[in-house]
Amino acid sequence: MSDSDRRSPNIKDRGRAKYFHGRKQILADFKERLEFARDDPEEGTTFLIQAAPGAGKTALLHECARLAAIEGYAVAEVHPHKLLDPEVLHESIDTSWKRWRRWLTHGSASVDVGVFKAEVDLGGAAKTPLGVIEKGKGGLVLLLDEAQLMDDLAMGTGIPFIGAKTLLTAIHNGRTGRPVMLIAAGLSATKQAFNDLKISRFKDNCYVELGPLKPEAERAVIQDWLKEDGKAKGNPMAWIDAIAAETYGWPQHVSAYAQVAAVHLRATGQKMTPEKLNTVLEAGRLKRTKFYEARADGLIEEHRVAIARAFVDVREDSTQTYSVIMGSLMQDFGKSNAASIFKRALDKGVLDNRAGRFCIPIPSMRDWFLDNYFIEQDPPDKPLFA
Repeated sequence: MSDSDRRSPNIKDRGRAKYFHGRKQILADFKERLEFARDDPEEGTTFLIQAAPGAGKTALLHECARLAAIEGYAVAEVHPHKLLDPEVLHESIDTSWKRWRRWLTHGSASVDVGVFKAEVDLGGAAKTPLGVIEKGKGGLVLLLDEAQLMDDLAMGTGIPFIGAKTLLTAIHNGRTGRPVMLIAAGLSATKQAFNDLKISRFKDNCYVELGPLKPEAERAVIQDWLKEDGKAKGNPMAWIDAIAAETYGWPQHVSAYAQVAAVHLRATGQKMTPEKLNTVLEAGRLKRTKFYEARADGLIEEHRVAIARAFVDVREDSTQTYSVIMGSLMQDFGKSNAASIFKRALDKGVLDNRAGRFCIPIPSMRDWFLDNYFIEQDPPDKPLFA
């Protein structure tokens, strides 16, 4: 594969998924909450998706937006900081809904929003963020990506921050006077950020820890890219098997490998040969490594060595305790520096919180850390962290 193929602008592994499969139970749960909120506005709630980088959070948000529109809701994206100013919030919701409506009606989603468009009133000028929402009519779903940034709101003080927190609490508890839901997606610190905002009790099936795709969904995505986008000729099973063996069900990897394959097939003819497959796998591995490098950016080599050392001996689920990871970091950097390095790794998605323990969230990324940064050392004479 040429360098130009590897750098092809057609290859995207973020945002809306061109071919979406799986996540059926999550979407069913979300649809149920939409129905509850529509029938009884006091059932409005927060739907939280937490996951490691590359798990497909943003793609899932797009599917939820499409489903919400089908159910008669306006949808709009918000950013945590736009919740601070009523005027900015209203403008953001209005602009975002117009953009989403164009995609929903004219894009690949093909949703007829005309039947409820006239019933949706996004509100107008108000003195508080909650007032903006209360002045509107009809169903509204607010989409919040990168929701781990909510920790800035949790730590903020003053009237703007109080207004934002009041709005989030009102949505969560169904106190807006209309069917309103917030669907938020973020990295592993997201649930704690909401907890710091005093939003800690989520309704049944409204909190999701997003993991890999199931094998059938993974294979369906790969097949769509090969057949629909790459126009592959013949039986694609050998290629699907080979790609799936390297992607671990991780949506970012699935998308990257499959798009590389589609681009290469379009450039070289649609016949699938073993030689072409080897080229595609090589390019996919390169993209996978670049993804890990991007996640670890900001962690110098010595940081990575200390993190890798903590994950040499782990239990079957590949998780490790906070004390062991901190002990490894403290061995090289001291307690205060270790704490900031740990937070940086968590914020970057190098580490992920799993029920109070921590892991390097993607199996192949853990292998990459160990292969590249683990250095055999004698253990310390005594524990460094207790």
